[in-house]
Amino acid sequence: MKRISIKSKARRVCFRKWSNKSYSIFNTLSVLVKISVLSVSYNFLVAPAVAVAQPDTITIFKNVEIDEVVISTAQAASIYSEMMRAVAVIRRNEIEHQPINNLHGLLKSISSVDLRQRGGHGVQADLTIRGGSFDQVLILLNGINITDPQTGHHNLNIPIDIESIEKIEILQGPGSRVYGPGSFSGAINIITTPSVDGKTQVIASVGEHGLIKSGASAGVKQKEHRFYFSASSAKSDGYISNTDFAIFNFFTHAYFNILKGRLSIQSGYQDKSFGAQSFYSPKFPEQFEHTKTIISSATYSKVIKSITISPSVYVRNHTDRFELFRRQRPTWYTGHNYHNTTSAGAKIDATATSKAGRTRIGLEFRNENILSNVLGGTLKKPIPIKETVDTTYTKGDNRGLLNAFSDHTVYFRRIVLSSGAHMAYSSKYGYNWSFGLDASFIINRYSKLFISAGNTLRYPTFTDLYYNGPTNKGNINLLPEKANTVEIGLKSSGSIFVAQLSLFHRKATDVIDWIQKPENEIWETMNHTKINSTGFEAYGKLYNISGFRLLNELSVNYNYLTSDKNSNGFNSFYALDYLKHRVTFSANLKVYRNIGVTWSGYWQSREGTYTEYPSGIELGYNDVTIVNLRIHSVFKSITVYLDCNNLINTKYVEIGNIEQPGRWLSLGFRYLMK
Repeated sequence: MKRISIKSKARRVCFRKWSNKSYSIFNTLSVLVKISVLSVSYNFLVAPAVAVAQPDTITIFKNVEIDEVVISTAQAASIYSEMMRAVAVIRRNEIEHQPINNLHGLLKSISSVDLRQRGGHGVQADLTIRGGSFDQVLILLNGINITDPQTGHHNLNIPIDIESIEKIEILQGPGSRVYGPGSFSGAINIITTPSVDGKTQVIASVGEHGLIKSGASAGVKQKEHRFYFSASSAKSDGYISNTDFAIFNFFTHAYFNILKGRLSIQSGYQDKSFGAQSFYSPKFPEQFEHTKTIISSATYSKVIKSITISPSVYVRNHTDRFELFRRQRPTWYTGHNYHNTTSAGAKIDATATSKAGRTRIGLEFRNENILSNVLGGTLKKPIPIKETVDTTYTKGDNRGLLNAFSDHTVYFRRIVLSSGAHMAYSSKYGYNWSFGLDASFIINRYSKLFISAGNTLRYPTFTDLYYNGPTNKGNINLLPEKANTVEIGLKSSGSIFVAQLSLFHRKATDVIDWIQKPENEIWETMNHTKINSTGFEAYGKLYNISGFRLLNELSVNYNYLTSDKNSNGFNSFYALDYLKHRVTFSANLKVYRNIGVTWSGYWQSREGTYTEYPSGIELGYNDVTIVNLRIHSVFKSITVYLDCNNLINTKYVEIGNIEQPGRWLSLGFRYLMK
């Protein structure tokens, strides 16, 4: 690549043409490409980047002449962009007109994600990918691991609003070789980017069931520094008894160009309280929960010649008060459950590019701690709980985790190969290794074939280790669960379409499961069960359709999954209630001038059964059809919209005995001021 000039301290590099060297593209990886003059030939280099849950775009091997392009390290890197894998991407411009007003609703619109909600509008949900459990998905915020070590039920307690999200990347399949234990069946990275144009936004909406939501966000630009903050509140009286909620979010994200590098700082706080009607037991339905989440991290990135070095520090604290009885409490009830978990760590990544390819290495130390009156070993000295008078933390646990990885990618004319290894160490679980190999072959300028194979693992949560009840017993001797996965797929994109097909098989062993032995009435967690899962995924989207005056975009997705388990004759509690079939759709229509309509929804068929309370009858899950609608109109800086979620008023459950909301109307507006 021929460099012409360095334009600023932010490493803006100008060049005028691609050379024939296979490594020339390296200088543009993980950076923002700004085009000062767009030529026709540029379309051969970059595939369209607009799609709901769009697979990552295809790199074209054709060498072409292009006009001046500016490259800047000002854009946060996309952590999955170089992986030859099934990756779904949702971008900001695709989110704005969807009939969605919270993170949970956005994730539920993704065909490869099974989001099982306990309450509407972002109250609580369990997220799974490709038939795994809710503890087997790694959650990242701007590349920082914010997964909850207590239980996956709290993974989505994230202090951000949908208006703050720039992009979401969903890795479908294992990611342990780079991200370590936890990315068993997939990983989700939520990306926020401080606005470069300093926009201020105000949103407000009201709806049925006493729904009131308001929020504001602003971006500040000072030379090459960027600062963003957002704050919001949402509350509702609930769609049935004891489903009321109140949620407050505050989030900041800033970029500072310091010492010829970039410092990225993010911080957030969430306060959430809600009626948890039958969330964990239908026998005592009037439950209540109050959670608080604090996150903070700092990442500094600097480019030294061809090496990018990125050290990070982070901390996440989560507190949870669970009340089995919200109001009237029986005499035998001894008190609420209190948990306080803290995850903190430091890591450093280094990426080097050369003629031999791209090499990335990393090292991370992570500490996970829990204080509780229910989970953990007995503390030497009780610790007072701030929000109570007579209750203390009497139990707890602490574990240190060391992760190290190395990954190398080589680029040929039509073939890209990537391989790597990850070492995870803890004093309790010893050394555990993950390996992986990815490959892609460019068929033509529109399509490429990809294949991957690798193994993965997950450490047990504190709930797996320590939860005890009248009929349950945790197991402090649990070991990591493991799996091997292979996948093959085809990606294709053109000027008006993107498409993806993939087929995968996962063989999981030592799966953490609740097992009941014939001579025992107690269910105990064990590394005992084996599960085989095979799935097929198909995605297609049309956009920029010039031949249709009304239709702007149309996407249709289909997912199929089948799983079986072997628990060697013991009773197994591992619930194979995965989505066997799922079809999602979205259509964006322009009705008249500044008036648009968006239709979205899904049809799904779930395997498995649940025990209906109080009848005790074992019931299967019904097939579910959900249709959502948004009508919106834009008047200069103001957008007004009417949302109708669950338009056809489907009655259904996603987790046994927990009734989901029916039709829910809301009216809102968004004011955007520069």
